[in-house]
Amino acid sequence: MSTSNYFNNDLVRCHNKQKADVRFHDGGLRHAIGTHCFQVMRATQNAETSTDGFGWSYNHAAMLVYWNNKFYIDYLSDPVSEHLPPSQTLISWSDNGAQWSKPTVLFPAMEAPSSPYIGPNADELTKETISCVMHQRVSFYVTNNNRLLATGFYGIAPNHGIAPNNGYGVGRVVREIYSDNTFSNIYFLRFNEAGGYNSDNTDMFPHFRESSNEGFIAACEELLADHLFTQQMWEEERLNTEWFTQPGAEALSYYTLPNGDILGFYKNSIVTKSTDNGQTWSEKEVDYSLETSTGKVWAQKTGDGKYALCYNPTTDSAHRWPIAVTVSENGQDFDNLFAITPEVSPHKYAGLYKNLGPQYIRGICEGNPLPDNKSLWLAYTVNKEDVWVSYTPVPISGETDDYVHTDFGNMQPGPFIEGWNIYSPIWSPVEITASPTERGRHALCLSDEDPYDRARAMKSFKKSEMIKIETRVYLDGCHEKSNFTIEVMDSDGHVPVRLYFKSNGDIVVKNGGRYSPFGSCQQKEWLDIAITANCLTNTFTITLKQGISERSKSFRFSASVYTVERILFTSKNILPFNTIEDCGKWGDLGNLENADIKLPKSRFYISGLYVEELKC
Repeated sequence: MSTSNYFNNDLVRCHNKQKADVRFHDGGLRHAIGTHCFQVMRATQNAETSTDGFGWSYNHAAMLVYWNNKFYIDYLSDPVSEHLPPSQTLISWSDNGAQWSKPTVLFPAMEAPSSPYIGPNADELTKETISCVMHQRVSFYVTNNNRLLATGFYGIAPNHGIAPNNGYGVGRVVREIYSDNTFSNIYFLRFNEAGGYNSDNTDMFPHFRESSNEGFIAACEELLADHLFTQQMWEEERLNTEWFTQPGAEALSYYTLPNGDILGFYKNSIVTKSTDNGQTWSEKEVDYSLETSTGKVWAQKTGDGKYALCYNPTTDSAHRWPIAVTVSENGQDFDNLFAITPEVSPHKYAGLYKNLGPQYIRGICEGNPLPDNKSLWLAYTVNKEDVWVSYTPVPISGETDDYVHTDFGNMQPGPFIEGWNIYSPIWSPVEITASPTERGRHALCLSDEDPYDRARAMKSFKKSEMIKIETRVYLDGCHEKSNFTIEVMDSDGHVPVRLYFKSNGDIVVKNGGRYSPFGSCQQKEWLDIAITANCLTNTFTITLKQGISERSKSFRFSASVYTVERILFTSKNILPFNTIEDCGKWGDLGNLENADIKLPKSRFYISGLYVEELKC
């Protein structure tokens, strides 16, 4: 029996011809062309240098919405470890999805009375109150009359081994977000009465029906009447069998098919279907061709009329990389698998249950507004520390039939570079900015101040056996840990051509698997670089010209490849990446040295890029 026939009766069938190889952070996959990854919040344990002002290094479960021409993201935050309070929810907003406000508290750390708790390990609660642990599988809701609500759940975890989403927490809270980015008071949307908490024994916040704002009350009632939205709340309130007439699972996402059926996706490859707009669901089934584990699956209909599944394509839940996307014409048969995230910066801070990698993907929920019909936006966290969003243009593809003729000089300044794959940490941003020397012209700038991350700009081109690459770069203020690097790759990420620039101006080329010196260059002067690569002879030639100085030399590939199809510019030649032998679950990876301290700034400018095929 063929693999495709084996899965014929599944609700969803992934016919991906390539599986992710999790020895590599991008899974050895082609990258979804044009994807931009923007860091929203960089964790540090120093409140003064932190993005959010708290210095809490566990940040997770990001949720995303687009409303009134702004993006909003909220996420859970704990000081060190998962399930260990104090715990709060923070929120940030952005006009363009690339540059984000300083996060502020949406739902604060809170104490709850311990006596109503009837869940596991209740005997450990020896004090009158207990610090709550925030949890959320869903947050934002836009009403029919365009009001924005945000929700969260206050859970109880007597110790770190008790999950706050086991049905025994305090209840779900709600507040309204206004167009000026202020908020209403906090109210309980639902007390978790089946878990022991109700209006008589819980006075943290009033119930929403006690609000004097009738419009807010109506908005909450509308949310509660939306069965698709509330089914996402099942985990925390699973004991309430009257409210949830059908058991769910973890982290529901869904989309609607043309016939009105709704396909729902949970963790662990679980798929279900509703034919009555979410009031009831079919028996859950495991669709094994959707190869994933305890990382979330995000399902969404895209603006080009297709369907996307975004997930970690691995059954190794301790190493959740990459985030990948697969696309379908009909919502049930998916094909091709492309990486959204290009690499994973190292785990910086020790903490419990910190699965490694970009994970817990959420997009903009069906029914909420979209910024346009030309893009797929995702929110996620990396190593349960840093908060990110990604933007991928549709139609989603991993290949192109074009070569490259890019002049950055006349491009609009800003963080978006059409057709390029951009990875932009807060401390190492990528953007089109003013040229360092040419008045009125612009350049692509890779900055670098992050000791454990790097700026990346990658361009795909038509796969070729022989190519010529021309580019022009300007090095400004290079730090010894920031080495401007150029790599040429094949579809799987093999790197036959690699060169980088040391802070002292020395140029190093990887030649047949070893590093060889190749002269030097001056900083703060433009350097013209030409590279010819021949996959038939496994050789490449580099020609460098600066002022009147010119040198050229040929080298051997460091990897044997059939073709090449992308070029990468980065602000560091290497990072101390985590591998599949590292595990962040038990808090024993330790803290990276000086992870809270910025490097002196380096800037690397690129004026243009030209790639063309060479004929035999």
